[in-house]
Order: sequence, then C-alpha cells, then structure tokens
Amino acid sequence: MKELFDKYQKIKQNLKFDYKNYPIENIMSIDIVSLTYNKRTFRLKELAWLFMTQKVFINTDKKILFSMGPYRRKDYYELLDFVRQDINSNLIDFSKIKRSFKFSFKNIFISFKHIFTKKISLSFKSKLSLFCSMTYILNIIDDLEKNKLSKNLEKFCSFCSTHNYEAILDYYFQKNGVTTYTLQHGLYFIMNSYPIDVIAYEHMPADKLLCWGQYTKDEFIKYGISENRIEVTGYPRNIKKLNEKKVDNLKILVLFARVQYNENNLKIVELLKELSKSIKIEVEFKLHPSLNHSLYENLAKENGFYMSENKTIQELITTNNYSLSIVYNSTAYYDSYINNCITLRYKDIDADNSIDVWDDSFSNIEELKSKIEFFKEKNNEQDFWDETEKKLEYILGFGTNKYKEILDAN
Repeated sequence: MKELFDKYQKIKQNLKFDYKNYPIENIMSIDIVSLTYNKRTFRLKELAWLFMTQKVFINTDKKILFSMGPYRRKDYYELLDFVRQDINSNLIDFSKIKRSFKFSFKNIFISFKHIFTKKISLSFKSKLSLFCSMTYILNIIDDLEKNKLSKNLEKFCSFCSTHNYEAILDYYFQKNGVTTYTLQHGLYFIMNSYPIDVIAYEHMPADKLLCWGQYTKDEFIKYGISENRIEVTGYPRNIKKLNEKKVDNLKILVLFARVQYNENNLKIVELLKELSKSIKIEVEFKLHPSLNHSLYENLAKENGFYMSENKTIQELITTNNYSLSIVYNSTAYYDSYINNCITLRYKDIDADNSIDVWDDSFSNIEELKSKIEFFKEKNNEQDFWDETEKKLEYILGFGTNKYKEILDAN
C-alpha cells in the first residue's frame, strides 16, 4: 500500500491550491485518498454538488465551540456528549445543516480548471468527482466567510479535523485567531503497510489533538508530529472499575470490521461454525455500519446464531452477560475490555498491528479453543482485571478525564 500512499501524496501536491487562505488540497485530503485507494467511485448525484452549499452560521457568545461532521453515528455523539458534558459550549452539526442551492460560475470555473489542467494520475471519473467536491467546498467557504465572530470565542474543537467539512471550519477559525483542537474517535497507531487510515497522521489541521492515552501520543510523535501538539485527555466514556465475573454459559459477541474486511469477517463466521460443532455456544453478530446486513443476517440464521440489538457496544455489553467478544481490525477490541468483557482477536495476514492488551489473538480453530479455555478462567480472577486496568490506562487513558481542564481552563 506504500505505492498508493505515495501516489496520494503526489496527487495532493499537484493539486496544491490556496483559496482565500484555505489550503484546498488539505481540505480535500479525504476525497483524494479515498479515490486513490479505490474506496470511492464517482456517482452521478455528485454533479448536484456543483450547485449546492451548506450555510454555516456561527452565532455564539460562548468561549468554546464544537463541531460534528455529517456522520450520523450514535457512538460518535456519545463520545462528543461526554467531552461536552461539563463545558458551556455550542455545537455546529453538519448533519443538521440542510444543503441549499448556490450557483457560482466562478467556483465552477476555478475547480474545473484546477482539476482538469493538472497532471494527476486518476481516471476521468475520479477527476470529475474531485471537480464536484472542490466546487462544493469553495461554495461552503464563500458562505462561511460572511460570518462575524464574537470576541468571546477562544477555542474551537472539531470531532475529526481530518474530515473535509470540519477541516474547512478548522482553517476558518485559525484564520480568525481561534485556537483549534480535534478529538480522537478510534485508536490511532502506525501501520507499516500504509493503509488509508494513515491519513489520521498525515492530515491533522487542528492546532492540537486531544488523544485518549499515552500510546497514541507516542505513535504520533513517532510519525513526526510535534509533542506540544498532542494532549493526553483520556477515554471519553463513563468508566467503571473492572471486576471479576463468573462465566457459566459461553455467550459470544462478534464485533465485525468494516466492509473493507468483509472476507476476513466471513472467515471468523466459518471458525465459529466449526466451534459450535464441539462446544455449546451462543453467538451474536454486531455489524459495522458499512456491512451488508442481509448477508450477515442470513449467515446467522443458517448457523443458529443471532443478530445483536441495534445498540452501541457499551450498551450491549453492559446489558448482556457476554462471556467474551471476538473482534477483527477494530477499536471495538478495546471498547470491549473497557466494559469488563474479555476480547479475542482474529489474526491473519491483513490484521493490523495495534497494541495488544493481552496475548489474546487466534488464527485457527485450535487456537480459538485454547484462548477461550484460558480466558474463561481469567475472567474469575480480580488480579487479572486489575492488571487489565493498568494496561488500558497506557493504551486508552482508562480512568483519565482532562477535557474540561484543557478546553475550559480560565
């Protein structure tokens, strides 16, 4: 994947463009990397972006302002709500800002000229997608520039400044002398294979990252980000002490990875199918939003498994007595441990190299059986859970909460 990352950086460099002091190539990083890695293809409806905008009105007298991109994910809102709970602030939520008509021949011309006259190694359709996206971004910037900021505003914190919409806001506030922050919403770590996720390091417009634990800070420093741009603020959830628990029946929650790893997910299903032939197990599937729900629902029915309720991981684990969870390439691995549920990780050639909490990975049916037997005993040992807390403190900032201290300091 290093070749794809190098290609992405070259395209981005060739598209370097300053518009009203906004670095457009940086704002479009998500668009460029998604097209380069073939994670996105042009859709006809994107042509409508040429004639659209989202008017962001910044009307606040508060000292702190937050933003949320158009993600529409309950778990994201939970993270943001935790951060904001003791902070007097306002929120810009792109999912609640309706698109409106805007025709700007100037922006269409600028975007067309910039995309189609540059030598970039993308298909015509991919260039067309960038052309539409760039026009839309310029339209948003034009409307955003009409705002007049209150002198009270001192700090802006985006949910994810890497995302193009929130990146626009980040550069806007920096232009206007407001210190900008961004949150961590998944475990960030260096991957040797340079997958698309590396953009979290390569493109961080915010002045400072509020990260969960020291592990992420160490990883960003390793990549080359200045230490003074990173603050360890803790895992943004209500944390309870981890306690020993007795396990009788084997009830497993499977937390599947995003659609990129669909084939790997299906291998886990095959292993569980094999396991059910020799051990009595109850299995529930929890899908990543990008997965085909019908496909996994049919697989569950065929094998006597179940689909989980439509709840967050935290809600599921705290309301169901799972013996353990099984995860592949997902920060849900850590979410499970934090909620007092042991997690086993499926490992294969595509598995990421994120830090282990314990030696809890498996690659075949024999290893899966062995790990289940070993951790079934550990579940009932308080010393095991006390040591787990120490490990999670370094990895995720377990038990730490410095958001108000940093964002709402007098």
